[in-house]
Amino acid sequence: MKRDEEHVKMRNEVDSLISQGVSIEEIAQIVKIPIGTRYEKGSAKWYRYCIKAKDIQKKAIEKHPGLYSKAGKIAQQKHPWIGKELGKKYGKIAGKLRLEQIRKSGKMHEYFSDTAKRLQKINPNHSRLNMKKAHETMKKQGTFNEHQRLAALKCKEKNPNQLKSMSKKAHELYPLALLALESHRKNYPYKFMDCLFDSEQERALCQKLVEKGLIETPIEKENIHFRIGRRHIDFFIQNKVFVEFHPPIKLGNKRETREGYYQERRKLLDENGFKSYPLVLISHINEANQKLDEIKVILQTL
Repeated sequence: MKRDEEHVKMRNEVDSLISQGVSIEEIAQIVKIPIGTRYEKGSAKWYRYCIKAKDIQKKAIEKHPGLYSKAGKIAQQKHPWIGKELGKKYGKIAGKLRLEQIRKSGKMHEYFSDTAKRLQKINPNHSRLNMKKAHETMKKQGTFNEHQRLAALKCKEKNPNQLKSMSKKAHELYPLALLALESHRKNYPYKFMDCLFDSEQERALCQKLVEKGLIETPIEKENIHFRIGRRHIDFFIQNKVFVEFHPPIKLGNKRETREGYYQERRKLLDENGFKSYPLVLISHINEANQKLDEIKVILQTL
């Protein structure tokens, strides 16, 4: 790879001297290489021939834009490995030359911005994954905390209200109470099909839903722990019926009623665009089979 980079550097230097009108003999003396012949690799005349070949190739591409693309496709079909191997060998060199050109033109910011937009269009998760990878690298190097501190200070300097606005938005999207609940759930032992639950009874209910064919595969935040605003509903069956598992609990001197909790959850759904969606409340695992049969009947009528 280093040898190829040296070749490109020397070729560009010879090309620059030729464009200035320097003779081939003088070029050989300046760059300290033999005059040689066009067949003698590494000689001044050989580099001159390389430059001519490059110019001819450029003119051919301008005249027939699809020529090399077609030839490349044919070569790729015959030799599937060729693109990867050429990319490994020359990709970095071409990349460095391109960046040098962009740097000289003063358009580095525009280039990286456009590149990021294109990558984001191809893969919507690109920025998030790239950021995650960068953070993991910084954590290994022990520079993560300092980087975050400096980034926050720079952000505050350029946009004094941005951190406040981001914090407000984060609390709206991810309320602390819900985040705390999800965080605690990670430490619970109640697991079924790669999903975690708040209690053994809730886990057993999910298992029954799968056994009865009401849920094919439990998926967090899609059909279990379906988030609505600052809260969530335990199960969302086939995108049609909500199911909440909640044994009544004692709140101070008062005991929570089944009807009161149902109305609270019903109001949550109604206010968030789910007014026409049925809600089934299960207060104890012993009534699960009966309630699941009711759910099947409801699904048949929808």
